[in-house]
Amino acid sequence: MISSIFDRTNPVNFIILAFFLSLFMVGGFFLYLHAPFNIQILWKLFQSFVLILISLFLVDFVNRKNFLTRSHSYTIFFFVLVFCLFPKIFNEINLLIANAFILLSFRRLVSIRSNKDVEIKIFDASLWVFIATFFYSWSVFFILLVYASIFLYKKNDYRNLLIPLVAFFTVLSITFTAFYLLNDLQTFYGYLLLLPKLVLEKYEDFRYIVPLIFLFIMGVWSTIAFFIRKQSKSFVTRVPGILIMVMLGIAILVAIVSESANTSEVIFSIFPLSVIMAKYVESINRLWLKEIFLWSFIVMPFVTLFL
Repeated sequence: MISSIFDRTNPVNFIILAFFLSLFMVGGFFLYLHAPFNIQILWKLFQSFVLILISLFLVDFVNRKNFLTRSHSYTIFFFVLVFCLFPKIFNEINLLIANAFILLSFRRLVSIRSNKDVEIKIFDASLWVFIATFFYSWSVFFILLVYASIFLYKKNDYRNLLIPLVAFFTVLSITFTAFYLLNDLQTFYGYLLLLPKLVLEKYEDFRYIVPLIFLFIMGVWSTIAFFIRKQSKSFVTRVPGILIMVMLGIAILVAIVSESANTSEVIFSIFPLSVIMAKYVESINRLWLKEIFLWSFIVMPFVTLFL
């Protein structure tokens, strides 16, 4: 049974998920995206695989360090399987890099509750967000997550509120200098141009809408259970959970206004959804229901791949 494998933390689980990921990345590139077989594609495939693996280990570290869920592997299970639902993400190197930086930012924000080096953590988190912006412009919205953390952890001293601005001007000045020396200011100005673009045509593609509806149903169901569980806990212990929900809300906003016309814009919602669905699964008492929920995420990527 799949639940007996991922119901505990085990290095073997990483190997299983890495194999599944590599299988679907190959399938995604050559069956879904119909990419030609050449050195350039293989190199891109390798880059994507490494970036997702780094993100996977980062997700596991954040989860275990901050006790977002119990001690199991469901979070990384969903993290990999949701990636496999949207194979076009594998082809978006910049998005994968931006997502990794947003995960680094969240890691620093959720650790504010220790009350150690608060100012440094706020600066680091803001810095990661603004660096991510140069790989994907709409990542800048995640600066809202920084301010949400400041207020939720009651660190809203005026000096802390100014720290993200210091990080912004730090990244801006360094980047401007670099592009100026490279005589490429036009590219620099392009990063600062944010124009919302609603692309409705993508919803006519079954390869997009089917996994999206599936993820929406599973996500909403898990989120309702997530809220019910969190209501009985004190405010302080709920802050990481609230941050997860805020992060999901920002990710949905980014997906709506994004200039992407494919499934890649859902990438920022994968981590918060993985945590929420892992919290739901760990609360399921009926084994058959847990198995159906988990197996549906294994089967659905195959359905998407051959749509």
